[in-house]
Amino acid sequence: MARYFFHVSDGTLVLDDVGVELPDVASAQTTAIQLTAEILKDGMSGPLWSELCWRVEVTDSPQVGGQRFFVVNFSITS
Repeated sequence: MARYFFHVSDGTLVLDDVGVELPDVASAQTTAIQLTAEILKDGMSGPLWSELCWRVEVTDSPQVGGQRFFVVNFSITS
């Protein structure tokens, strides 16, 4: 099992310094989508709604500069 880190950015980067042990990248993708759903459930009162673009970047490191596996981008446009 590998450890995946889910860093969230809305203009300010919040590093995940704990990560989650998962069997593969597909499981990390599922976890990232679940995290995004939780953020969306917070609605307009949640901290990430101050910006209309944010992302979850999944890497192999708790620090900036690790191997990036994928990014989930979210934006609202009119």
